[in-house]
Amino acid sequence: MQLSLAPLQGFTDLVFRRAFAKYIGGIDYFYTPFLVMQNSGVLKSSHKREVEPFLERKDDLIPQFLGGSVEEFQFFEKYFSDLGYEKMNWNLGCPFPMVTRKTKGSGLLPHADKIKSILSDGYSSKIDLSIKMRLGLEDKQEIFPVLEILKDMNLTDIIIHPRLGNQMYKGNADRDFFKEVQDRFDFPIAYNGDIETQEDFLSLKADIPNLKDVMIGRGILRDYWLPHKIKGLDIPSAEEKKQILRKMYAEIFDTYSSFLSGDTQLLQKVKPFWEYFSSHFDNERKVFKGIKKSGGFKKYEQAVAFAFQQNVKE
Repeated sequence: MQLSLAPLQGFTDLVFRRAFAKYIGGIDYFYTPFLVMQNSGVLKSSHKREVEPFLERKDDLIPQFLGGSVEEFQFFEKYFSDLGYEKMNWNLGCPFPMVTRKTKGSGLLPHADKIKSILSDGYSSKIDLSIKMRLGLEDKQEIFPVLEILKDMNLTDIIIHPRLGNQMYKGNADRDFFKEVQDRFDFPIAYNGDIETQEDFLSLKADIPNLKDVMIGRGILRDYWLPHKIKGLDIPSAEEKKQILRKMYAEIFDTYSSFLSGDTQLLQKVKPFWEYFSSHFDNERKVFKGIKKSGGFKKYEQAVAFAFQQNVKE
């Protein structure tokens, strides 16, 4: 079973990914949050930092981009190739209206001909291509003409989150329809969506026993050892977990401190990190509430100290 960490904007950035790989592990591939080309034809510095050799480029890292034109596709293929990456991922799944209104992300899925044109005119096969997508924007039948095109494009991976774009993250991921898609197309499809616990994964495997590749997002952020549980790896004791979490947090904090300017900018970055990090502790609501309400750096440090006084969940 191959496991990858889903890209979540604001959470699974380079700093987090490196610390997770160093202290936790169990993930086969990491995907960057999507990069976007600005109207000026350049990238934001924060986006460049995700893929350029800020610390070091990892072979298990797959950069993801968002684009809806030949020009954007060509830009990212050349950019990633020049950096030495061997694989890139095209995001056809983002459900946010500000993206879909621009015919990007899942907003491209009703336009199979445009997807075909972008790939035919824009993709030169300098590096391998994978695609992350939803079932459609408004109708799950939209996926079939898209997959008819993709099946002939020599892609390395297709990752499907079985929801519609206009669902956002509401309702349940449609496993039955995922199986229907899988049965109709003779190539491996990775699954993404609603895997929060080991029980969720076991239920998924029972429903789709031939599944070989799974992408998990929030489930891993809420339980860093979920990949270990899925793969049958050793799980540290609660006290060992606390020491690992302490080291991981310290490295993340120190790394952000090395390139962010001032306490305000640093706190704006590290406080949201606790939205998921706090779930590893008993009294998680109280832990996160203390972090969230801390008004300045001293109060924040006190809230962090309180968090690490709590027991870590088994």
